[in-house]
Amino acid sequence: METICQFFRSNYILANCEDVICKKAFCLNLSHFQMSELPEIIKHCETLMKLFLNQNKLTKLPSSLGTLIRLQVLTLDYNKLDEFPECVCQLVRLKFLNISCNNISRLPPEFGQLTNLETFWCNHTGLLQLPTEITNCEHLQTLGIRGNRLRSLPDAIGLLSELRWLTVECNQLTDLPSSFGLLQNLIHLNLKGNQLRQFPRSMLTMRKLRFIFLNENRINDPPNNIDFDELQSVRMLNLSKNPIALNVELQRLALLHNNLYVEIESESATQPGLMLNRSSANLADELNVEQEQDSSSDWENSVRTSQLNSSDESELENTIEDLSVMLPEMSRFVTTF
Repeated sequence: METICQFFRSNYILANCEDVICKKAFCLNLSHFQMSELPEIIKHCETLMKLFLNQNKLTKLPSSLGTLIRLQVLTLDYNKLDEFPECVCQLVRLKFLNISCNNISRLPPEFGQLTNLETFWCNHTGLLQLPTEITNCEHLQTLGIRGNRLRSLPDAIGLLSELRWLTVECNQLTDLPSSFGLLQNLIHLNLKGNQLRQFPRSMLTMRKLRFIFLNENRINDPPNNIDFDELQSVRMLNLSKNPIALNVELQRLALLHNNLYVEIESESATQPGLMLNRSSANLADELNVEQEQDSSSDWENSVRTSQLNSSDESELENTIEDLSVMLPEMSRFVTTF
């Protein structure tokens, strides 16, 4: 039965590719087909601007994929890739790339050729290091690299001047590079679950920053060393589950600053930890609900591209403003990531 199913799947894939070639279509969705390799016919789909290959069993990509130079959206998440496909580096018009949930521990220096990239998701791949060349991607606005093994960020990361959304949750960072304060357009910063020991003072100069997640680190600065008045524009600063969160002075400050959150353990074993700030208990409950939603969110691993609208309804080849591009754009206004 499995052989029969595979036969029908393979023929359906070929039929879809042939349809793209005949109609000169801009979009091809080959997600959820359990493919272990792409058919060679894919190289003839020269008009493609969006290619969805997520949630398959791909272990490699054919070098001919690099000839699809009009591609702007490519999803490869939830496959079985054990290295970054270098042919992707030839797709210099890419704006959206998702390689999350593969086994990709390094990115090649040629990654820097993707100078038009605006959104890059690389969550849960085992990534050990970001190449310095990523700073060539000067139009990058959304960068998700959570759940990896990063010990540091590139020294020149401040060159990503258009970056607005950065998630480096659950890595092994001990500090931030000196250029970090140059990210003046950053709105959302998630550094939860790292090994930071000091409060990153470079944040004090980032005037557009609204959401800062520093919870579950090892921060133990004396509170009087942090000028919380400099963070008036920040809507949320989460310092819970750090050694500093137990500091009485910080808990006093949390009552004065309604954007500062620290978690304190209840004396009663039957009650969960409380989020302390100046606002009411209702707001604290609301925040706890948001955190619970975060743990089960589809964004925990990456954008679940299979749930996005991947149909091609555009009439102009340069119109690709569907959810696959817009969702990361809109997501920067959500606080639960």
